[in-house]
Amino acid sequence: MKEKKREEKPIMRPLMIPLSHTTILSLLLFISPIAEASILEETCKRVTAARPNIGYEFCVTSLRTDPGSSSADLHGLAVIATRLSLADATKMESRIDQLMVVKSKPFLKDCLSVCSEVYSEAIDHLNDAIRNLEARLYRETVTFLSAALDAPDNCEDAFGDDAGSGLSSPLAKEDEDYGRLADIALTITASLG
Repeated sequence: MKEKKREEKPIMRPLMIPLSHTTILSLLLFISPIAEASILEETCKRVTAARPNIGYEFCVTSLRTDPGSSSADLHGLAVIATRLSLADATKMESRIDQLMVVKSKPFLKDCLSVCSEVYSEAIDHLNDAIRNLEARLYRETVTFLSAALDAPDNCEDAFGDDAGSGLSSPLAKEDEDYGRLADIALTITASLG
C-alpha cells in the first residue's frame, strides 16, 4: 500500500510583542485615571438620581476641584465632599461678617446675624462630621451632615420671616450652592453606612 504523504501545516504561534516595563507602566497610568474618573462620575450619577436638585455637572465639577478626587474611592469622595462643604461654610461665615459691616438696615443685620449663627453651627457640625468620617463612623457622620445641611434653609428663612420688609436675601445663591455641596456629602456618606 501506498502511504499518503501527510501535508505539513505550519504551526501558528501567537504574535509575541515584547513589552517593556515602561510600556506596561504607561498603559496602566493611562487606563487608571479613566477607571478612577468613572468612580467619581458614577457616584455623581447616583447622587443626582437621589437628589436631582444638585445637578450632575455641579457634582462632578465640585468634586474635581480636589486633586485627590481622581484617585478617591467612595469613602474618599465622602471626605472630599465634606471638606468642600466645610470650606464653603467657612467662606459663607466670612461673607456674612463682611455684609454685617456694610449693611445698615437693622432688619437686614438681624437676618444676617441669624445666618452667621447657623453657619457657625454648621462649621462645628462639619468638623464633627469629618472626625467621624475619618473614623468610618458613618451613622454619626450622617447625623452631623444632616444638621449642617439645615444652615442654608434657616438662613433664607430669616429673610422670609418679615415679608413686609421688602428685603431679599443677599445670600440666596451662596446658600443654594452650599446646600448642594452639603447634600452631596450627605448622600455619598449615607450610601456608605
